[in-house]
Amino acid sequence: MDGRENRRNTINRRRFKRYIRRRMRRWNERGLMAVSIVLALITVISGGAFLLDSRAKAQESEFQGAKVIQAFTTEPAAEEPAEENAPLVVLDAGHGGYDQGTCAGDILEKDINLSIVKKLANRLEAEGASVLLTRDDDFKVGLEGRANIANDAGADFFVSIHCNYCEEDAGVRGIECYHRESSEESKALAESLSASLDDVEETMNRGTRTGEYKVLCHAQMPAALVEIGFLSNWDESHLLIDEEYQDKLAKKLAEGILSQYQPKEDL
Repeated sequence: MDGRENRRNTINRRRFKRYIRRRMRRWNERGLMAVSIVLALITVISGGAFLLDSRAKAQESEFQGAKVIQAFTTEPAAEEPAEENAPLVVLDAGHGGYDQGTCAGDILEKDINLSIVKKLANRLEAEGASVLLTRDDDFKVGLEGRANIANDAGADFFVSIHCNYCEEDAGVRGIECYHRESSEESKALAESLSASLDDVEETMNRGTRTGEYKVLCHAQMPAALVEIGFLSNWDESHLLIDEEYQDKLAKKLAEGILSQYQPKEDL
């Protein structure tokens, strides 16, 4: 009995050892498989991130070098056409998309620019003008492309809206109107805008200045860039997000633009 019992115990121990070895092999195989899956996932995620980054960079390069970019109207195409002698104004909301411009906390320049441009477009259209926007939503458009929209459309005026910022002095505030130095017509437009904005009591008028900005230099018509206020100034940054104040700025900007237009029959 003892001999048979010992043999059974020996056989059982051998079977147990073989079982353990099989289990160990399976665990090792499963471990290697898990490691392989994790490595594959890391490779896929890294590759996807690289692809997205590459596409973003390519998109930025494409925008910056764009020659023709789709223009957007503020009204559907089904609307009645503008009067024959009405001015065609291209409005440019500075920055957009991943380019937020300057900021004051969560107050972003790109959002203020677009909001005022849309209000200005409505004002101009109410006066019979035809309006094109370089962007009507939160996306990036290249600098030369913005001017090319106006050039391709044969616009009468090009006006770019921006917000200012002064790192050295948070007390600085006010509105500035820029034009390219080589254009008397652009100077007249900037001065007209500045004169109209002089009536805005909530801020100060810092006058007109020359600026060789790309959007101005590439425009083939009277062009002005308006810095509508300083986001570095706490009071002005919060004023610029006020709807009523934006309406007032839009009204004055529209007056400044339209006062410069001479119908073709009067030329």
